[in-house]
Amino acid sequence: MADIALGVHRRGHLRAIGLATLGFGLFSAGDAVMKIMAGGYPLPQAVFFNALFSLIPIIGMALWSGGLRQLGTRRPGLHLLRAILGLVTGYAGYFAFARMPMADVYAILFTAPLVITLLSALLFGERVDVRRWLAVLAGFAGVLVMNRPSAAGIINVGAVGAAVCALCYAASALIIRHKGQTEHALTFPFYANLLALPVLGGFLPSVYVAPSFEDFALTAVGGVLSGVALTCLLTAFRNAPSPVIAPFQYSQILWGVLFGALLFGDWPEPKLAVGLALVIGSGLYLLRREAAESAD
Repeated sequence: MADIALGVHRRGHLRAIGLATLGFGLFSAGDAVMKIMAGGYPLPQAVFFNALFSLIPIIGMALWSGGLRQLGTRRPGLHLLRAILGLVTGYAGYFAFARMPMADVYAILFTAPLVITLLSALLFGERVDVRRWLAVLAGFAGVLVMNRPSAAGIINVGAVGAAVCALCYAASALIIRHKGQTEHALTFPFYANLLALPVLGGFLPSVYVAPSFEDFALTAVGGVLSGVALTCLLTAFRNAPSPVIAPFQYSQILWGVLFGALLFGDWPEPKLAVGLALVIGSGLYLLRREAAESAD
């Protein structure tokens, strides 16, 4: 019986890993669409429609898994804070994609586990041992290798946007970890995308550029892909522990290189590989330590 239970447990984890890998791939496809749209349309407009169409799969999953009552909440303040962070995360990320190769943006976004460790110590008093601090420093050293200023001392503003995205994502993740256990997982992306509509919609009258039918359809596809990706990841994290799923986010670098080369002619520079090795290595170490502590 124990062997049967272990087999079922492993198969559940494998399904969750498959869903997560699919979700990360779909996120990358949605990011590629946003990069295309941001090249021809104002960013507030592109992000507004991405949020609008992302709501379709999220609401669909709520209906399929138990009804819209799952989207209700008694903690509007928590969701407002999380939604603001989510809006800044998405906007800053797409700002970065519009100005940098996709692989370079992902390399900076992969610092999120490092930022989570740092903020956990500073804001929540969590104990971080010396080896974790060394891993954090090594990861940030990798970012400096990848994004060192030019000879003129100019820093890529896209890199700043990606760093803001990673910071806000980490803060958002910590809020959910420490304050959001009583809320249904779907409520967080639902309210974040919902908040984006009135906030960014307020800019539309002054920046709106009428899209062609093809571009509007592509925008809709990109938003739906992002929403489906999110539902895949929520399901994956519900069926396997975070340390099992999280490392597969690094598969996005493969999609970033592929989409960047095929769609935008962006080929990664050698320094990206060096810095990325430091960032991913540090992130995997921190995830491994988290898994070990969870097991204890």
